[in-house]
Amino acid sequence: MLYIRAEDFYEEARSCSAMSRQEELQCARQMREGDALARERLIRSYLPMTAAYISRMPAHRQSLRLILVCRQALEKAVDAFDFFQDSEPFSHRLNWYLRSEVTKYIAGR
Repeated sequence: MLYIRAEDFYEEARSCSAMSRQEELQCARQMREGDALARERLIRSYLPMTAAYISRMPAHRQSLRLILVCRQALEKAVDAFDFFQDSEPFSHRLNWYLRSEVTKYIAGR
């Protein structure tokens, strides 16, 4: 989704709710079969975590561009993560993706 203002992103994040582990696995199965709506549900369920990560940034860093970078990191994390492997929670992997992309963004790459 494209955002016109940063507030649009935060409003969307507030309207999203978390999924249970079973719902997450069901969406992952559907996503593996090519269901784009299941992928979007997974992404939307982690928007609040992404918004919380962005809100921890200094105010001068919280730009619409940073929000888009973090949204793309969330999408990459959902696409790359194997939800059926129990080695680590998705939130740990998402945190790693966010930290990595924000570091690149701040460095100007």
